[in-house]
Amino acid sequence: MDQILTAALTLAGVTLAFAGLVYAVWRSRHSRPATATSGPAREYRLPKLSRRAEAGFDEVEISPSRLARIRRQVSPEMADERGDDAACDFAPFLNTESPAAIEAALETIVADVEEEAHRIEHDEAEPVALRLLPQIPLRDAISTDSWLGGRPRLAAGMEWPKIDGQPADFLAQIDCAALPLDLWDGLGPREGALAFFLHRRRPEVRVLHLRDTGVPVALSFALNDAEGWFGPHGDLGQGDLAPFAIRAFPEWPVDLVAVRAGGADPREAADALAAGGEFADRGYDIADPAFHPFDWGSMTAMAALLEMRLGRLEQGAVANGGDASDPCAAINRDACERAREIIAIVHDSAARDAFSPGDATAVMAALHAIRWARAVRTIDPETGAERIETITLPLTTHHPDADLWVEDYRTILFDRAKHAWCADPGNLSAPARAFYEPRWRAMAMREMAAMGGEPLRPLPDFDEGRDLVLLELPSSGLMSRRFGDGDDLVVTIGRADLAIGDFSKARAQLSSSAVHLPE
Repeated sequence: MDQILTAALTLAGVTLAFAGLVYAVWRSRHSRPATATSGPAREYRLPKLSRRAEAGFDEVEISPSRLARIRRQVSPEMADERGDDAACDFAPFLNTESPAAIEAALETIVADVEEEAHRIEHDEAEPVALRLLPQIPLRDAISTDSWLGGRPRLAAGMEWPKIDGQPADFLAQIDCAALPLDLWDGLGPREGALAFFLHRRRPEVRVLHLRDTGVPVALSFALNDAEGWFGPHGDLGQGDLAPFAIRAFPEWPVDLVAVRAGGADPREAADALAAGGEFADRGYDIADPAFHPFDWGSMTAMAALLEMRLGRLEQGAVANGGDASDPCAAINRDACERAREIIAIVHDSAARDAFSPGDATAVMAALHAIRWARAVRTIDPETGAERIETITLPLTTHHPDADLWVEDYRTILFDRAKHAWCADPGNLSAPARAFYEPRWRAMAMREMAAMGGEPLRPLPDFDEGRDLVLLELPSSGLMSRRFGDGDDLVVTIGRADLAIGDFSKARAQLSSSAVHLPE
């Protein structure tokens, strides 16, 4: 503001001085005409003049700064204070008597000062960016107008967008009316919605400005492309656990949080949150109600995983040199027989009965009553001799040195629970919500999407003066997305293209902390 005030005062002073000088030049070049009179001649008596020689004028010394102001130039002293950019030279306009030229000169001065003031305001304007903060807990998913993943709301009769003839992955849909007016320097639409779609295997994007939206449109394909962007938490999309993954991107409503210079940024608050719930290095028991299955899908998945791991249990007992007299082998054979009875009951009940939380409680209690054993070999730190210790645990208990299936089950349950919760938080029990919601919130803060501002990670071809960030999506286990080796997907567009609403020029790139910008 100080620079704007200085520019305004300079304009006022220069204009006033210029007007005075113009008037003096005009007055000196136009003598006052004699006034014509009518009527009888009147006698005038001239004043008596002195016969002495008229005294000459004293010489006046004009300071350089005053002389510079008369010439419309900047004095050396003023140049030091105002800088070279503030210097103005009006000499070309003083050699003309044309009022039009004088007026044009004044208009030029005003335009220059206004342009400088606008530039100062633009430079001092606080840039705004948006953080797309997932709602945890959900408030009203039905009436939410901005969300990540899930299903887009396309206009009636509109086909699912394709890229290179293939259905594209849906990324996000954002309500334009909720965007701050100063986002993207005021460019872009403020009505309708922006929908983002991505090629299934490469960073090629399609952005649609939807002026009319309809009902949610379901996916027309499965996320079974090994080279795609599907990547749920815990690497569930890979290995022998891949068949248990929910192959969809969860639909997560988001709040649009504006961040300005000097204001609070949710990204900074994320650093203070703990990772939440990753306690594979200590013991826990899935007989706790927070880990109970909540529908037949999660129950049968648990039974299938347990059946898969029971085979490893039997093979492990033999591999450890066990025989009929080996205590571990005997315990584990009994555990396998009892567990398979429970598994058979689960499959039979899922085919004919409605799910009940009481059924889940009964199954988990029965599994907790089964014991299994493992021989753990350690080295005595004093003697260096090998020691063998037998650990006997309930089948539902995880131990850092003895885990059969519990940690894998918790990974599967985490994935299924978030999809069920996004559909309806009431699908989960109160203990489950108390366990998962804080952990999901911590993950959401660390994996937060954004719009506007600068890319979080270096983007080699990003020019702040030319490009704007339409959307930035980090790899997120919570959202079941993985870009490259854990990179960010950044959708950008040129300022000129956004100004005219040409979203066909939007492009997507992957940014990584490992990217080195050219010097």
